[in-house]
Amino acid sequence: MVSQRALPGLACVLVVAACGGGEKKVKQPKPEKAVVAKPKAETEADREAKRNAERLAIVPEGSNCLPAALKEQGAPVLELAGVGVDAVLCAVDTDASRALGEIGCWKVDLKNMGNGTVPLIAADRAPQPGHDVIALVHDGCAMGFCTPGKNAAAPTAHLSWNADGKQVAMLVGTDVHIFDAASKSHVSTFGVTGEKGVTGTPTALHFVGDSIIVEGGDDAPGAWVFKADGNPTGPIMALGGKDEKQINMKHGSFSVLDPNKVALADHGMDTFTVYEIASGKRTKAVHKPAKLACKPAELEAYWADGDKVTDKCKDSIAKATGPWVGATAVLGAHSLLFVMKGDRLGELAIVDPKTLVETKKALKMTWCGAGETAGGGDAPEPKAAKSSKAVKEKAAAKDDDAEDDKASKGSRSPVKKGGDPEDGGE
Repeated sequence: MVSQRALPGLACVLVVAACGGGEKKVKQPKPEKAVVAKPKAETEADREAKRNAERLAIVPEGSNCLPAALKEQGAPVLELAGVGVDAVLCAVDTDASRALGEIGCWKVDLKNMGNGTVPLIAADRAPQPGHDVIALVHDGCAMGFCTPGKNAAAPTAHLSWNADGKQVAMLVGTDVHIFDAASKSHVSTFGVTGEKGVTGTPTALHFVGDSIIVEGGDDAPGAWVFKADGNPTGPIMALGGKDEKQINMKHGSFSVLDPNKVALADHGMDTFTVYEIASGKRTKAVHKPAKLACKPAELEAYWADGDKVTDKCKDSIAKATGPWVGATAVLGAHSLLFVMKGDRLGELAIVDPKTLVETKKALKMTWCGAGETAGGGDAPEPKAAKSSKAVKEKAAAKDDDAEDDKASKGSRSPVKKGGDPEDGGE
């Protein structure tokens, strides 16, 4: 039995228990949010570093030979440029998915060419005056040149530097933007369509003299001239014939001959039309056609990409004109120097500008691994015993060279362009 006196104490204990007088619950801290570091925004310098690494993987620094990779399908193409008194050869990337620009460049050492060979000397890799360079666009910018808000979504752009390197033209879509090369500041913009403008898809541009030349694609394979202020001069037309027609460069080529002249070839090298930028004057040379195993209708169908052409006809055309399709040239004091294509890749042809006939033996350039290491420098070759016949032939060649030297000293004019094989390379 519980006494009445004990009841208040018991009640007190019960009240305390009921009122939560036990241990207090500890408040758990809220979990901290994980800090995710934002990836560093890629800069143009970062992209250029990546491009440079890819270039060096194809053409190592200081290499004095042509890499075998240039023989592969879709490889960079070889183009010639006249820089001062020198002929400069560059391997230029045309793959729009990577757009590496100039992969490697070499000076063509015409003053030390041998019997059917010519040395290459590694040169600075840089865009050549008047030549087209394809570049990827990032937020409206390509190679650091940024359009003023327009064309920001375009995947690629085409750029070309003028002769003194002070200005750059950039083709994005159907617009050409002019920039100051040093500051990369935007100067002006003009469209290339409309009256006297490009009728198809613009695919390349060339900044030559005071003009911009825009090439059209397969839907309009010609060339259109604009002044640098955007004033259209119009398409480059063919010479001859009853009706004046635009030169069709499909299966042909476009060359920047010198700071004031360009040239358009058609059907391989059937005709070669030189266009002077300053005056608009045109001159045409016609190549003597080779004997082809084709009927006239087959020949016409072939150049139009038709299918009514026999294999025999195709083979004969390919043999005669294949190396000339896409071949580009520079102009010396007396000769054209072409970099050949197809099965003559790695050769330079010396051509008479009036007749388009090769006037000298083709000059073969060295491929890496064929007498020279990929890193440049001549690879040692074992010396073989010379036969008496070889000794006599070499002696005869020396006599011929001596006679040529005597004749050259008495009859040749001073060298105007060091890059002309007719003037300084023999």
